[in-house]
Amino acid sequence: MKRYLIFYCLAVLLSCSKIEQLDVAGTKQIKAEGTTTYYVDSDNGNDTNNGTSESTAWKTIAKVNATTFQPGNSILLKSGGIWNAQLYPKGAGSAASPIRISSYGSGTKPKIFLSGTIGAPVYLFNQSNWIIENLEVSNYSATRGDVFRQGIFIQNTGGGVTSNITIRNNYVHAVSGSFRYAGFDPHAFGGIAVVTTGTVGTDRFDNITIEGNIVEDAGRTGIVVWDNVWEASGHASTNVKVQNNSVKDIDSDGILVFGCEGALIDHNVANNCGRYREDGQFNGAAAIWPTRGRNCITQFNEAFNTQALDGNGDGQGFDLDIDSYNFIMQYNYSHDNAGGFMLILDASNSVNSIVRYNISQNDRRTIFNIAGGITPGTSIYNNTIYIKSGLNTNIIDHDWDDGGGKGDLNQAYSFKNNIIYNLGSGSYNIPGVLGVFDHNTFYGNHPSAEPADTNKLTTDPLFVSPGSGLNGINTVSGYRLSMGSPALSSGVLIPDNGGKDYYGNIVSSATVPNRGAYNGTGL
Repeated sequence: MKRYLIFYCLAVLLSCSKIEQLDVAGTKQIKAEGTTTYYVDSDNGNDTNNGTSESTAWKTIAKVNATTFQPGNSILLKSGGIWNAQLYPKGAGSAASPIRISSYGSGTKPKIFLSGTIGAPVYLFNQSNWIIENLEVSNYSATRGDVFRQGIFIQNTGGGVTSNITIRNNYVHAVSGSFRYAGFDPHAFGGIAVVTTGTVGTDRFDNITIEGNIVEDAGRTGIVVWDNVWEASGHASTNVKVQNNSVKDIDSDGILVFGCEGALIDHNVANNCGRYREDGQFNGAAAIWPTRGRNCITQFNEAFNTQALDGNGDGQGFDLDIDSYNFIMQYNYSHDNAGGFMLILDASNSVNSIVRYNISQNDRRTIFNIAGGITPGTSIYNNTIYIKSGLNTNIIDHDWDDGGGKGDLNQAYSFKNNIIYNLGSGSYNIPGVLGVFDHNTFYGNHPSAEPADTNKLTTDPLFVSPGSGLNGINTVSGYRLSMGSPALSSGVLIPDNGGKDYYGNIVSSATVPNRGAYNGTGL
């Protein structure tokens, strides 16, 4: 949770110039034609060709970089081709006719790599209306140093609104990012990074889609969208979607969205994030988390094997972090994370955090970690928690990493309709005195600090097959309820309840719901 200290140290800001990048500066620019498709073949191409057919393909990335492309152009790299260079094409598309970077032919994805060079193998600067797809990208260095490296980097510095960027179906791996970089927070760089790096309040992103990518062995972050000039009063990037991606073996955070209005983080998988710690540097990491924004939704994601390498670093599967205004965390599957399921961190102005219809299986240290003060309006309901025998996982805890005070505990919050299936030996450290605990099921071990709940149940909720979840959000059918379960139709009505449970069953606004993440009939 020391990450908040880093985030608020942006007083040392970058100037409104590009972060160091390779370029073909000084090379005469060529203007591409209309909606032409250009082909690039690393083996059989020739830069003296016109590039407009497979048989007259260009050869080098330098030729591409020396060309200013037009709306509707396509840049197709031959499958199986390999280029050791930075791809930095010039120009911008239009909303109706974006410029597309993709592949052609059969075989493996075309590979673009740098050998540990500062910067990114695929780079755009203040350019809108692009599609980047079907590439293999890497930037490996044996040592990270105090520099930054990315795989795919979209930068906006003094560019106003950069819009309509789609990054899809790429394989990004072996990106050796740094844990330190003078002048900017290194959380903002990683395998795929879409970042405003200037100080101009009008700089932001609109309509950013990052989908279907595989990001492995990368750092510092796997996938990140970062609006550096986020303002709670209004300024934010909009229409950001991070969906259907897989991030694995990530040095720190898996997927991070910073400074967005209405961002959607949906159907992603994060495995083994927070795996690396450099030279004693703190690595407080969560697998998937939004921060500094409004009305963001995180749903249908899976996070597992998140590490907490310093012994008390975060290590959660999910996190609602600083300046979270009306964020929703729903329909996610968290399991086997060293730090637990949920971090809810309020060090400033967060409000109305909703955590509902999630499933946590065998997460460690703490299921719900309330850090700093209590986020006003926090509502945690209809989640299913399973803790196997032999674990000492705390169900609720409250702490503050820097050794300071406990923050503002004089805030109301609610904890309702949850099922805690606790076969472990952990306990509770309930924050404040204004928490409302109602209609929860506490089954298994009952530590003395278990919260009072007038309508609690302590009987077996009769899951179909508790503890049987595997890897995959669709492997948790065992947490549905059997016929005769005391959790059936015994919850309390929740206003604005989202309308559906984890499994897609309807949750009525008028009929008493089940307890837990399943609202269907008994099986």
